[in-house]
Amino acid sequence: MKRGTIPISKEYELEYRYYDKDQEFRYFNRKFEIYLLENKPLKKNYILHMDNSNTSPTDFTPHIYTASNIKKQLNLGVTTLNWNDIRNNFLEFIVKEIGEQYRDHTKKALGKLHSPKV
Repeated sequence: MKRGTIPISKEYELEYRYYDKDQEFRYFNRKFEIYLLENKPLKKNYILHMDNSNTSPTDFTPHIYTASNIKKQLNLGVTTLNWNDIRNNFLEFIVKEIGEQYRDHTKKALGKLHSPKV
């Protein structure tokens, strides 16, 4: 498993986890999780995350979970499985949660993520 953190700002960071290859995950060839965390003085607060935990043949696009509502959002509104489209849609979800003032920093942080397919 490959994991790491990418700081967005002093208050927020992204934590990613790319698991080993698994044939159940059809398009990306592996399970991945990307978490948005808020840095607090004594702990980190979970805000939202994106993953591709579904292995059903009809539903293998990533979904977003939020802390306030643990239900799945509809597959990011992505009609293709293009990693750049998925990343751009995830950017919009993050900016909606943490604020427009972090858009540029978040875009740079998401740019450092590589596709789970690689």
